[in-house]
Amino acid sequence: MPSGPVAVVSNSLGNSLSLLDLTARTVVGTYAVGIVPLAENGPHHLGLADGAVFTALSFPAPAIAPGPHAAHGSSQVAGVLVRRSMTDFSLQGRATVEPNPGELVLSPDGRRAFVSHYDLLRALSNVGNREAQLSRLVVVDTRTMQVTARVPLCVAAHGMAFAPDGRTLYAACPGDDALAVVDTSRDVVAAADVTLVPLRDRPASGSPTMEPYSVGISPDGATVWVGCINGMSGAPLLAFDAARRQWDSARALRRLGGTPYFPAFSADGTTMVVPLQSRDGVMKVRFGSPPELTPVALPMGACTLPHQAALGPDGRYYLVCEGVHTATRIEPGSVLALNPDTLEMEARYEVGGYPDAIVFLRGGR
Repeated sequence: MPSGPVAVVSNSLGNSLSLLDLTARTVVGTYAVGIVPLAENGPHHLGLADGAVFTALSFPAPAIAPGPHAAHGSSQVAGVLVRRSMTDFSLQGRATVEPNPGELVLSPDGRRAFVSHYDLLRALSNVGNREAQLSRLVVVDTRTMQVTARVPLCVAAHGMAFAPDGRTLYAACPGDDALAVVDTSRDVVAAADVTLVPLRDRPASGSPTMEPYSVGISPDGATVWVGCINGMSGAPLLAFDAARRQWDSARALRRLGGTPYFPAFSADGTTMVVPLQSRDGVMKVRFGSPPELTPVALPMGACTLPHQAALGPDGRYYLVCEGVHTATRIEPGSVLALNPDTLEMEARYEVGGYPDAIVFLRGGR
């Protein structure tokens, strides 16, 4: 096991996690995490706490549709949150969640896991019945792996992020064109703790036009950045003022030249790095009045479908690239280590099929 910082990457089409040595710049190994032999278990986002790695497994839809995200959200089988040891990746516990788990985040103290559900099948099967369309936020005690709450959240919820103090959770709601703001200050979260803040006058269930999908929050917790995957003039990155609980239209970033996904922030909060799909690049945003936007092209073929950026313990940005994953062709994805100042590629790790997320350990397991 490396003595220095390591990273764990989920491989959604490989039923596995890859372990990266950030000092040696090598892939230490790839470890199976599925719980059903020969079934596609789809580990997506990750969390680390108490010497364990947590991931939500989603099972495949009956028929796989073409396109980078078309199959995600179409399963009828309940997903599973698993806890595995970071020593040997053995299974330490599991909890049944809902079909099509999307995002997994842990509370800052690591005591609770929150799972959203990108349940497009539920939404499309219940058009005209909003209550039946709502996906649920499932809360799990990470020590006992017992479900403590199943809370109606919004239509096809996906990306989530916690406020630094752990008292508020933000969730993107593509089916509602809205952001869900969840009060998590109590031990048991209830429906009354959820407030939906639409992008327009009212939730757009059944006819969303912008589809907010990813969420990132500034280090000071003041601004929630919400990436949309649709838009009349290009998919925007929207700014939500956490204190006022209002959208800050003056700070919205539009015409980025690509679709924004999960961003990363510098430690001091002055810079945001945004993965952009459809152009396979990143945007460096230096906050100011006005903000300075610098598009950064990646080496040809190095990164297909950038999905998540994250600031590593070594000060570099790490970019998770989904790779090719269509109905007829699957190729390994990659992780790029980017220079924190220029965002030039300094290292490239080839991982498994359809990598989705990355988390870090500072000094081994």
